[in-house]
Amino acid sequence: MKVAAIFASPRKNGNSAQMLQTALEEFPEHAEIHHIYLADLDFSPCCATRDCLQTGECPIEDDMQKIYHDLRWADIILFATGSQFGDVTADLKALIERTWPLRGELKNKIGGYVVSARRYAESTINTLHAFMLRHQMILGNSGAIGYGFDEGDIQNDPLAIEDSRKTGKRLVELYQLIYGMDEDL
Repeated sequence: MKVAAIFASPRKNGNSAQMLQTALEEFPEHAEIHHIYLADLDFSPCCATRDCLQTGECPIEDDMQKIYHDLRWADIILFATGSQFGDVTADLKALIERTWPLRGELKNKIGGYVVSARRYAESTINTLHAFMLRHQMILGNSGAIGYGFDEGDIQNDPLAIEDSRKTGKRLVELYQLIYGMDEDL
């Protein structure tokens, strides 16, 4: 079981990080998990040259190449993002836009997410769903939404913690359904 855990918040110990960690605790010990902290990487948004339509490769040489590798490698892609100004973080939006060269390569990968928001998370959820559907991924579940603003507020939302656990459990369950039961679980 190969998992790309994409952490899209600029706050490494923030609410979405806590939700992501809770979801990842539901994965078996032998799961191979690559933690991808977008804030630690240097990559640009799409430059719209459309070269990738002909070459199948993005012409921008930056840390996105590492992310492409992990996205291709993973069986499960789990996103964690805050809802900033009602949508995914700028880094996650840039990543999403840069995945055009991966058309067809994410098909049937299992996708999930956890989102922390102060109030409105609908557009954030829509963006994540649209990404997964456009890449023909298997949407793992409705994700986990937590409400908090300051670091640690998520601990005051027990439903968010429980839904994060359920998200992790469901992604593992889908993996088992698709790839067969793993006796080590």
